[in-house]
Amino acid sequence: MRAVRKAACPALDAVRRGERPPAQALRVLNGALAAAPSHRVLAWSEDAGLGAVVRRPADPARRLAAELADAVAELLTDPRAGQVRECEAHDCVLLFLPAHPRRRWCVAGVCGNRTRVARYYARHKDA
Repeated sequence: MRAVRKAACPALDAVRRGERPPAQALRVLNGALAAAPSHRVLAWSEDAGLGAVVRRPADPARRLAAELADAVAELLTDPRAGQVRECEAHDCVLLFLPAHPRRRWCVAGVCGNRTRVARYYARHKDA
């Protein structure tokens, strides 16, 4: 998990800049994906009809790392990956995909509100 997370950061940074991701990051992500390959299993349900479930026959740690690597691969190959932004709150480390071009915080009700309250208190501190 840590290796996948560590490889995801430089890969996403490169994709956001429109550059080629580091080869080592891609090797780590591809290794995690290959360690727990997936396949679809068709199943019938009276409620929902025919459906397909993805199965990863591996130990739980490898399955979890592969699921994370799969999510990273989906993000890296999304045409909107270059639009991913860092939250502008000074104490937040989250990234987000903005629904609106002017969006500045990952969660406006949390990070945005904290930032606005801090600005308010800074303006009125001496009053």
